Amino acid sequence: MQNNPYFQFLTFKKISFSLSLLFIAGILSALHYYPGQNWKTGIGNGEMGNDLPNDTTIILNNIAVDISYPAGKQKGSILILPGWNFNRADVCINSDFCNLAKQYGYCLIKPEMGKSVYLFENFKETREDWVHNPTLTWVIDTLIPYCQQKFKILLPGNNNFLFGISTGGRGVAQIAINTGNLFTAGASLSGDYNQLLQKDDKLMTGYLGPYEKFPSRWTGKDNPFMNALQLKTPLYLGHGKLDKIVPVEQTITFFQQISSINPQLGHVRHIDETGGHNYNYWNSEMHRIFAFFYEKRLNK
Repeated sequence: MQNNPYFQFLTFKKISFSLSLLFIAGILSALHYYPGQNWKTGIGNGEMGNDLPNDTTIILNNIAVDISYPAGKQKGSILILPGWNFNRADVCINSDFCNLAKQYGYCLIKPEMGKSVYLFENFKETREDWVHNPTLTWVIDTLIPYCQQKFKILLPGNNNFLFGISTGGRGVAQIAINTGNLFTAGASLSGDYNQLLQKDDKLMTGYLGPYEKFPSRWTGKDNPFMNALQLKTPLYLGHGKLDKIVPVEQTITFFQQISSINPQLGHVRHIDETGGHNYNYWNSEMHRIFAFFYEKRLNK
């Protein structure tokens, strides 16, 4: 039976097919690409290889995160932090930020932060309908490591940037303060950095509880102003002088604090005399922000 030519032909076909499968599997393994994934690795030294990854949306701990790439070589990554109850795509829809970022070669990471105020944790006094929102701990301990491991972005030594509007600006300060030298620079527009300036603020009270009962929460690790000594990242701070939502004093006093502590970082402040808390003002800052990022980039 084994000398039968037809049997030998079938055996040869089976062996050839098996070898083909092994050969294909080896190629896929070398590329770190597996069926069902819509992204490829190939990022090194802050730039993309020839195989460009596709834009994708991941669900991480029930939180949606968009990852989008430039059309050409990647020159850096920007973690975008939305304001309170802003959709993660809000800044892309209502400003030129995302289009400019792609033109300049940046990968964008856009998490859905909901009504987060970028605290490390929630408390027993936190409003019940707010406890499900992402925390600062989730961003630092889950989102950033996941992006590093799975997408090879936000890696130490690369051009990593932060950008946030309103409460997202507070998030920029908090992440920069608590991640050492991971980020090259950050930009914050209309942010709030010291809740002690607004002890009647409903958002902070809704999360931390009243200041009178919990002063240590208001002055502790969740207060960027009080922890400015830890900041090692250059920041661009912008604010509209006519802002009726977040007082311009938030940016003025925080800039004074971080500049006096570490002037060599080269922080920049811009106060717009007619700016409010809206995209008419925020969009006017975009070119200044990208100029700041360019100035602070690594490997010039």
